[in-house]
Amino acid sequence: MGALAVTVWIELTPLSDCIMPPFTSKVTRTAFSKLWGVEPKMPKRRASFSLLFRDGKPLYRILGGRSVGEARSLKLMARRGERLHCRCSLITSQMLLPEPVKVVKVGAAEFKARVSNIEVVEVSELRAIVPRKFTLRFQTPTLLPVPGRGRFLKEAGVKRRYKLVPDLPLALKLLAYDLKLQGIDVIRSSPRRIFAWAYRALAELDYRVRPVTVLYTFREERPAVERGFISYVSYELLNSKSD
Repeated sequence: MGALAVTVWIELTPLSDCIMPPFTSKVTRTAFSKLWGVEPKMPKRRASFSLLFRDGKPLYRILGGRSVGEARSLKLMARRGERLHCRCSLITSQMLLPEPVKVVKVGAAEFKARVSNIEVVEVSELRAIVPRKFTLRFQTPTLLPVPGRGRFLKEAGVKRRYKLVPDLPLALKLLAYDLKLQGIDVIRSSPRRIFAWAYRALAELDYRVRPVTVLYTFREERPAVERGFISYVSYELLNSKSD
């Protein structure tokens, strides 16, 4: 059996009123670890752990222009008995069965975690039918790196700078590169040719994009933040056949 694309949906119920981490994917990772009994140690970009969602809305805190003191007052609350949801997606060579229910503790907060659905597909069988016109929605802050920028950032003494506007051709190129780097041979074209095709074939029709600075945690009494973008872009596929 080849590589497997696994998607897991988890329902979490707080056992009491509690304060959650400002960026709630930490709860998702912890729930995955408890239910599967293993730490989610994956090669880079082989796994993703979503934020928690309440009624379809992602839960995180935007820092904005707040001071350190104001940032500490940003509390993300959960109420006893409410139902929160999250998603874990990973590429793996084996699929272990989880425990059906576990109690998850993150800081002082406790949740009952339950697997609500699992979808497993061989990576070689993944297919997507893309309509001529489609919309990509970025519900949570998206961090899109720029290849080759690391050297300049190091010379400038800057830690990170992600793109603050969506770039689908670049994202497809990075995905193709990652798959080839990890030995998952499902794409015939090279990453460079995919980028060149997507740059010509995908035309933007509409967009609404907003950069946001999100609070992850506090380190050494200072807020640890990342800056990405949210919202949507609508595209028209002018040509469906890459070289």
